[in-house]
Amino acid sequence: MIIYFIGTGGSEGIPVHLCDCNTCNEARKFRFAQRRPSTLAVIGENGEVILFDVGTDIREFLNVPLDAIFLTHWHHDHIYGLYKLRWIARETNLYAPEGHADALILQDPKNLRPKIIKAGEKIRIGDIKVTSVKLNHQIETLGYIIEEDGKRVAILYDTKGLPPETREYLEDISPLRVAIVDATYPPGFVDPYHNNVNEAVEMSIDIAERIVLSHISHKNLPFLKLVNYTRKMWGGKVLVAYDGMVFYV
Repeated sequence: MIIYFIGTGGSEGIPVHLCDCNTCNEARKFRFAQRRPSTLAVIGENGEVILFDVGTDIREFLNVPLDAIFLTHWHHDHIYGLYKLRWIARETNLYAPEGHADALILQDPKNLRPKIIKAGEKIRIGDIKVTSVKLNHQIETLGYIIEEDGKRVAILYDTKGLPPETREYLEDISPLRVAIVDATYPPGFVDPYHNNVNEAVEMSIDIAERIVLSHISHKNLPFLKLVNYTRKMWGGKVLVAYDGMVFYV
């Protein structure tokens, strides 16, 4: 299984237009520090391609047939790319929670085939099993556990910590090979709907062999400082995602 990080940023991306914070200025100097809104693809051993969230136009990054699309939730930074992707030249199932669903996508989906799912549902795409779990966010939001050949990866954003039932489920199936976790804000920052870096690691360090921090806002530490911080705190167990990163599971 391959995890392809097409976008790893928060809603605003990095750099933010006209922002002169340290994070945005760094991203203007180093392209590798730039971030598109959250978009992630899973590529299976038999060639299945599943897209999780579509925060950006994916056409220049993933010009292949999609076996399915899953949305964590309907906030616009996670669905922006759907407005163009709905003209995809073959029918494609779109799985998403019901809450705050986008009217345009539902009423005029073109070649997308929207299907509402709830926490606890299991969907098989070829040899890959996708299980939805509940997350803590402003609106109804799902995380996803992706399993192939006994190897499991969790996508856990947007969220502030984990609901008790999700925590219990993840403990039961642990250890995950990888947990991809909401780390929107810098250490010490308090927000009701997203984790800071330390909260993200504390939430997942006992259930996963490796943790990859994603959904990173420009309010977070600049990329190079964030990488240095995580290395000092947790060594190689915690990685900072970046756009274009490929992770083999």
